[in-house]
Amino acid sequence: MENLHRALGWKRRLIPVFLATLCFFSVAAFTKQPATRIATEIDNSDRVPIKGSKSPMARPENDAGRVPGETKLEGINIFFSRSAEQQADLDALIAAQQDPNSPLYHKWLTPEEFGARFGLADSDIPRVQSWLEQLGFTVNSVSPSKSHITFSGTIAQIEAAFGAELHYYNAGGKKHFAPSADFAIPVALSSIVQAVTNLSSFKPHPHVKFRTPQLAPRPEFTSGQTGDHFLAPKDVATVYDINPAYNAGYTGSGQSIAVVGQSSVVLSDVEHFETAAGFTVKDPTPILVPNSGTAMVFSGDEAESDLDLEYSSAIGKGATVYFVYTGNNQNYNVWDSIQ
Repeated sequence: MENLHRALGWKRRLIPVFLATLCFFSVAAFTKQPATRIATEIDNSDRVPIKGSKSPMARPENDAGRVPGETKLEGINIFFSRSAEQQADLDALIAAQQDPNSPLYHKWLTPEEFGARFGLADSDIPRVQSWLEQLGFTVNSVSPSKSHITFSGTIAQIEAAFGAELHYYNAGGKKHFAPSADFAIPVALSSIVQAVTNLSSFKPHPHVKFRTPQLAPRPEFTSGQTGDHFLAPKDVATVYDINPAYNAGYTGSGQSIAVVGQSSVVLSDVEHFETAAGFTVKDPTPILVPNSGTAMVFSGDEAESDLDLEYSSAIGKGATVYFVYTGNNQNYNVWDSIQ
């Protein structure tokens, strides 16, 4: 029953992905392909900083020395921005997809269709790939959405390419690594590069907080038997008035929900919760992000994912639930699960 009263905040963290009922429309309907945006030769000696690329957690007083140059990092991403014209087009499409009176209502795009319309131009992608390879990186993949390129390389190559040293930092009782300054990129790429990611082991923090009973706030509604406060899935259905939808046959059947995380979970915890809450036991389908390391449990992150899995599977009781999570590779996190 412990998990039953850790439910606050479930709603904002679920990421529903309706995989089974997507309706696609042809890329031929698009007005035009992305324009070439790299206008000059890529000159490594002429650089501009990527503002905000240094982590605020990388504080000089916590500096624990430089990361060895031979250390290799996998899964580095260079993300591309959209042109102003593309962004305006995307905003209009999103609005139309949510307008029941629009012919584009709920007409979703495949990643390939998205890339053909909103991604980096086909003429620019090989130039970025070639630049990375000339610097010694291994290009691993180009995303189908043409929004980013994934590559790998050593710390020495990263520092040479982006003009900032990577250092260790002691923070929160743990040792992390991160850039010691903002990265810089060639001016020729400044109009297309939005960010370079997975070059830091600082990760998003879970919002779950554990309190000892004597320090816990007293809720207004408590059990008449134990004095404890519980918010079970059926309570959520009452609070958010979901029962009329259930009675009309809407249980999530035929739909899929993707829950993202940065820790493995113990499936028996989810099973015990479902049993205690009066539901049929139904395990989520776990998917480990490729190249993100070995599956491992991280306590705070696990509790966050437990809540998401338990309440999504109980509230969307007919849906298929997928759990996409990262392993113990330090520079991977929940953003890679979302991607």
